[in-house]
Amino acid sequence: MCGRFAFNGEQWPDTVQNNCKINPNYNISPQDDVFCLSLDNGEQSITKMKWGFRPSWSNKATMGPINARFETVSDKPMFRDAFGKNRCLIPATGWYEWKPTPLGKVPFYHRLKNQQTMLFAGIYDDSIRYGKTERTFCILTTSSHESIVHVHERMPLIISKDTIHDWLGSGTTGLMPTEFNAYPVSRKVNSTTAIGKELTMPIQTLTDWE
Repeated sequence: MCGRFAFNGEQWPDTVQNNCKINPNYNISPQDDVFCLSLDNGEQSITKMKWGFRPSWSNKATMGPINARFETVSDKPMFRDAFGKNRCLIPATGWYEWKPTPLGKVPFYHRLKNQQTMLFAGIYDDSIRYGKTERTFCILTTSSHESIVHVHERMPLIISKDTIHDWLGSGTTGLMPTEFNAYPVSRKVNSTTAIGKELTMPIQTLTDWE
């Protein structure tokens, strides 16, 4: 799964139209508002969405799932309609997973080796909450690449910049990147109020993760 991720806010891939400046947040958490890329009448649109999917037909006030398995998203009643018509992309420079160790769960930061911006595949929908329309999304996950499976068996589905319009328009995924780094970081990332870049810095040994 993907429960926290980071975006430095500096740039979207060059192929994204209508670039907008986004404040960096190195600890984006469920229920946070996130700028996501989608299609609006066939044109790319950057829209703020809340992380935690709630389908349009749901009347539940609680937060919905933050992840959905790509392998089954088209079959699940909760996600099927959104996957068919409401696909989005979420910019990220890395994500966190927690690995069980004898010292407890240790957070690991994952990023591309070239440190470029990634685009996570997602789905979204609009629902009514407290009398207002709210757009929510979840991140689609897939099996982890062999280089990082030792931390967690699942990872976000990453869409290449060459297939942005194909994903948004028809759900075509293209080839996934395969060059990743994953390393332990401070458990300060456990606090949702911590958002600084220092959260992504590697620790020297697992005993330093306090």
